[in-house]
Amino acid sequence: MLSNSILIVDDEISYLELMKGLLEQEGYQNVITEENPLKVISIIEQKNIELILLDVYMPQKSGLDLLEEIYAQFPNIPVIIITAVNEVEVALKAIKLGAYEFITKPPDTDRLFLTIKRALGKRLLETERDSLRKALSDEKPEQKVFSDIITDSPAMFKVFELVEIFAPTNETVLISGETGTGKDLLARKIHDLSPRHQGPFIAVNLASISPSLFESELFGHKKGTFTGAGNDKMGYFEAAQNGTIFLDEIGELPLELQGKLLRTIQYNEIMRLGDPKPINLDIRIISATNRNLLDAVNRKEFRADLYYRLNRGFIHIPPLRKRGDDVLILADHFLETGNKIYNRNILGFSEDVVNDLRTYSFPGNVRELENIIFNAVAKTSNSQYIDTIDLPAAVHSDKQWSTDTGKLTSLEDALEEHIMYVMKMMGNSVQKTAPILGISERTLQRRLKIIRDKTK
Repeated sequence: MLSNSILIVDDEISYLELMKGLLEQEGYQNVITEENPLKVISIIEQKNIELILLDVYMPQKSGLDLLEEIYAQFPNIPVIIITAVNEVEVALKAIKLGAYEFITKPPDTDRLFLTIKRALGKRLLETERDSLRKALSDEKPEQKVFSDIITDSPAMFKVFELVEIFAPTNETVLISGETGTGKDLLARKIHDLSPRHQGPFIAVNLASISPSLFESELFGHKKGTFTGAGNDKMGYFEAAQNGTIFLDEIGELPLELQGKLLRTIQYNEIMRLGDPKPINLDIRIISATNRNLLDAVNRKEFRADLYYRLNRGFIHIPPLRKRGDDVLILADHFLETGNKIYNRNILGFSEDVVNDLRTYSFPGNVRELENIIFNAVAKTSNSQYIDTIDLPAAVHSDKQWSTDTGKLTSLEDALEEHIMYVMKMMGNSVQKTAPILGISERTLQRRLKIIRDKTK
């Protein structure tokens, strides 16, 4: 049984009885009906109404006028507009006034129940967030730093707890997680909550640095050290003095430079190329990886001593597919943002799209979801809902992955076929394919070379 209190407002008594019966069959036992819109505000004041189903055309007062009045006094109650007239202008006006969604009569019951569930879930989440933010504001004002991370996942709340534990210290922290999970964002949160928050935060993507420039970029060089070194250069480590340096994709650091990084951590000093004089450092090191560094250690691709020095504090960010309803909560957020960016008024998602979002694996995680929703908002021809035609084909085909041949094949061959399939879908772009596969561009280039060598 569901205890949520739902108010249905419609001037047709037979419709009120029908809807009340449907909701009670679905398990909602606290359903209130009202045929006179003039009495609605009084009912809301007396009852703990959590959701309203509202008709538009009523003789005593327009549903849109009532909607505006409701949100002027009770902005946190979701209102679903249900009307027999499918008018785009009415729907857009209702959404602009704050309606959660617009559904035409007779409503598809599956869609109606899903919309009610999502609306109640969103209200509960917002209520919990408001309570949490108030508690944090009263007790720990610095924890407002998490207010921009949208989640209702217990696994993510555990991540926040670890950030609070590690942030006040000066220990190294290693953040692991797939591409697109927000490792860089979390590193910034650690810095913002640390005693170094007034110092610089220097983010370095090691996968984007040419191997020949690694040492110069990280540690700097003296003028004349090599051809083209016309001036002294400060490296990233020196630039992070009194602050934090974030080494993203630490697994891409060449083995020959790992020893120098270890020495930097141990002795808190660096030496610029061409300069024998050490430079003392006062910095904190946070690193991140989408690889399993322990496997890399076992393969002798990453130094064990460096791994354990970087891993004094460890945080793993769960992938989006393991964060429950976060995918729908984030999709709603990105839809709202996309509407503002592209000046659109898309009302929501079709039921098929909701199912697709729930079942898709999102190898690119939150970043991929954001791109999918923004692109859908920009290109959809449907002024009310994003439909399956607006989503990439991969979102639909992800439900059952298999090779095109249907033959029994080795895991290695299947992996290679999948890499080439994603490359084809992304227009043979390494830059676009690597995030989808959850690997660095350099790793993808190595895999492609192996595949191409086999076919020669």
